[in-house]
Amino acid sequence: MPRQPEILFLIGDSEKARNDNHICLPAAFRGLGWQVHIAAHESVRISANSIALPDVEPDQCDLIWLLGFGRATTFFDRMQLLRQLEQSRFVTTVDALMYLHGKHRWLQHMPETHTSADLQHLLGVIRQGGEWVIKPPAGSYGRDIRLVRNESEARTALHEYFRETDDGYCMIQRFLPQIAEGEKRTIIAAGRIIGSYLRVPSDELLANVNAQAAVSATSLTSAESDLVNAIARDLTELGAGFATIDTVYPHLIEVNVANPGGLATLSALLDRDCAAATAEALIDGLSAASGPTGH
Repeated sequence: MPRQPEILFLIGDSEKARNDNHICLPAAFRGLGWQVHIAAHESVRISANSIALPDVEPDQCDLIWLLGFGRATTFFDRMQLLRQLEQSRFVTTVDALMYLHGKHRWLQHMPETHTSADLQHLLGVIRQGGEWVIKPPAGSYGRDIRLVRNESEARTALHEYFRETDDGYCMIQRFLPQIAEGEKRTIIAAGRIIGSYLRVPSDELLANVNAQAAVSATSLTSAESDLVNAIARDLTELGAGFATIDTVYPHLIEVNVANPGGLATLSALLDRDCAAATAEALIDGLSAASGPTGH
């Protein structure tokens, strides 16, 4: 009898509040005949010099999927532990999670961007004119994003940002007025496009569903497909098996590799199970990487 493949999901309470990935993705793998293990991020430990979890041996799992980051206070320690495991087993590797969550990897496709921990430097840029979007470099879900239209607004917003983040890094980008017409979110699994939908902001800025953006099914133009596929190839090479790519062509807005939402929205818009399509793409990718003998 052939061995039943196994997947381990590491999930935290904060991830459960943000979308239903922790429900639909395990269900999709179960539906495809996989044994599914679910554990908390903070349950990872070293026992007798080996990485361990309370109820499953990580080395027996064909895939390991980290949904989100877990608690910030334990993140770096956990990444050091998980980096000891064979990274080919991870849907998104530790290195990819560490280095691709920030918004700087594909700057050549993004609007004019400045990032600094120096408030006066950023004010000097804004002083040159135009409308700017202030955002945290490694933020997600549209949190702490602000549009400023002049230096006075920028000064107030930046002072507040640096006070709230304890003088952390801040990113500013040229505002794209065309975002009011919508931003396209494309879901990628193992380099494969699962589908795209349009998110039209209610406030001309935040195209997040949790910010009441209107959504509709859409497709990518040939030029948009070229951009998205180029980034998807990079994601695969860099170890990110699941991601969302947000575009306002010809610009890239953001790539999210941590625990991006959209599967439920896309499934409803397309009337098909996009979580199952995601699981199938990842299994196909695992088979291709493993060769005919598997793990």
